[in-house]
Amino acid sequence: MAGLQELSLDGLSKHYGTVAALDGVSLSIARGEFLTLLGPSGSGKTTMLMAIAGFVTPTGGRILLNGQPIQHLPPDKRNFGMVFQGYALFPHLTVARNIAFPLEVRGMPKSEIDRKVGDALGLVQLGALADRLPRQLSGGQQQRVALARALVFSPHLLLLDEPLSALDRKLRADMQIELKAFHRKVGLTFVYVTHDQDEALSMSDRVAILRDGRLLQLGTPSELYERPATRFVAEFLGRSNFLAGKVEQTSADGFVFRCGSELFVQLGPERKPDVGTAVLVALRPERIRPVEPGSQLVNILDGTIAEFSYLGTAFHLLVDTAVGRLAVTVPTWRHGAPPVIGSKITLGWDADASIRVEQD
Repeated sequence: MAGLQELSLDGLSKHYGTVAALDGVSLSIARGEFLTLLGPSGSGKTTMLMAIAGFVTPTGGRILLNGQPIQHLPPDKRNFGMVFQGYALFPHLTVARNIAFPLEVRGMPKSEIDRKVGDALGLVQLGALADRLPRQLSGGQQQRVALARALVFSPHLLLLDEPLSALDRKLRADMQIELKAFHRKVGLTFVYVTHDQDEALSMSDRVAILRDGRLLQLGTPSELYERPATRFVAEFLGRSNFLAGKVEQTSADGFVFRCGSELFVQLGPERKPDVGTAVLVALRPERIRPVEPGSQLVNILDGTIAEFSYLGTAFHLLVDTAVGRLAVTVPTWRHGAPPVIGSKITLGWDADASIRVEQD
């Protein structure tokens, strides 16, 4: 493979009339990193990927590869590999010819093409299927052909636009594991687009969360999940409950806030708000647990089970409380008998189980 590269975006913008598909996005992608662009439809993630690839011309800002601006270069001069959502394989060409295509258009000698195609087939473990047509392959095998074709010409980095979205749930989960292992094997920089939160969490070194063309937060999956900066990030990356209240008192390591008629304790490293300040606290459903009345947990709340879902490994409860309806996820092995709608339940959580977030 070619030498590993570093990519940077500096104030990247793209406007369509008065609409900002990208609005001054800046970030740096480390060499060999697996960076995922995550966001809902219309957030700007595909526009960003296509601008990096050279298929979309930015309105403003720069794209730099190893410190050198490349936003003026056409796609074929950037030497980036691309894997599309539908794989974009040529149906009339064999697996080997599909993989050879980028080398043929570059005018490489046949002997070199044959060698590189053989290496690429071995990399994705498809050597035995070289003479098959795409329609004779499974979805996962077509995915590997698309990867091999994107890598065969030794690109600087690999761009992937929702490449697993066409696969069924089981195959998609298998391919997530396989693609992450493949990334480690080739050591190339991956820039990956998805709207699937689980996919982003399970595969990425870092995740960039986008909304309305703006970069809201960038961090490792655990950083974003454990310490979301805003309500949108907390909601989009997994489920969250939100408790809105006013600070009653503060201490060196946290604060007490009132939410309706209830008082709750919040500990954490974030900056402490002043007394009287309105706050919003995010609380993940799995951080709440049913407890016996009189539990010594610092945050206790009584409620009534309104709904529940059986998810195999867990029950997902909706509990009506004095501060609104809360979602609670309880492992089935700990809950025993299935929940009963209308039954009373006492909930509890630790003071450091939640986090203060900003309202969007």
